[in-house]
Amino acid sequence: MNENFTGYRLSKGYSPKSIKSQDSYLRHFMRWQRSTQPKGAENLQLLFFLDYLGKEKCSRVHQKNILQAVRIYYDYLIEEGEKESNPAISVRLRNTSSKTKEPPLPAGMLDEIYSWFTGLSLKTERQKQLHKRDGVMLGLLVYQGLGSGDMERLKVKDIQLEKGEIYIPSSRSNASRTLKLEAKQILLIKEYMDNIRPVINPTQEASEQLFTHRKIQDTVSVLASRIKEKYPEVKGSRHIRSSVLMNWLSMYHIRQVQYMAGHRCISSTERYQKENLHDLSEQLQKYHPMK
Repeated sequence: MNENFTGYRLSKGYSPKSIKSQDSYLRHFMRWQRSTQPKGAENLQLLFFLDYLGKEKCSRVHQKNILQAVRIYYDYLIEEGEKESNPAISVRLRNTSSKTKEPPLPAGMLDEIYSWFTGLSLKTERQKQLHKRDGVMLGLLVYQGLGSGDMERLKVKDIQLEKGEIYIPSSRSNASRTLKLEAKQILLIKEYMDNIRPVINPTQEASEQLFTHRKIQDTVSVLASRIKEKYPEVKGSRHIRSSVLMNWLSMYHIRQVQYMAGHRCISSTERYQKENLHDLSEQLQKYHPMK
């Protein structure tokens, strides 16, 4: 692969090891293209290629890795002005599990959940402190779409209450971004930072992290379970986050949602768009040239 493509991926946060694996997957696809010279639209060529991999007994994980590498390559070509769209976006491998995708939770319901949770009364002072901390975390999930990994990286300096903004640092998989805080979040965040955070975990007083306790993922998981008791429609924290992103897509341009979600590649955002997807065999039967 050329150096420009390698530089593009490095700028998106992919490690040299990941890039090496992607190159191997892409060479596999390109060798097949040269040997078969498939006809038809590029997305159909990908379907035929995946069908070929299935017949060769390639694992579903291997197929997904190749498809992801092709998506990244076409994202690069779009950025270079060589392509106008990514044909790999419309190609999906059906999940082998029987689970169906849950419908998104409306924005009004997410707002109701936040108001209900933050309005609950607790008995002891310790319970009240922990509950308010959890309320801050719920707000970041419901209004900014943050996952537990995002929350773990947050530092006190990332909260800019005077501007009503929050900065989310980057990670290996996500880009950094600055998002607006909702007015209803600000007072609770300020109370947490000024009065609760310093005493809730005194052994971590010198820490710069916004949330000083360990296992934030477990805390978010328990939080989602508590919400599910009141709102059975909520299937978990990931369901809430995906709902936030899908609601954004109905309000903003997809490029803006890509930034707000911290997605390095537009293809990651496009997965959340509401589409009527068919499984691989159905698509092949419909478009196969021998039909």
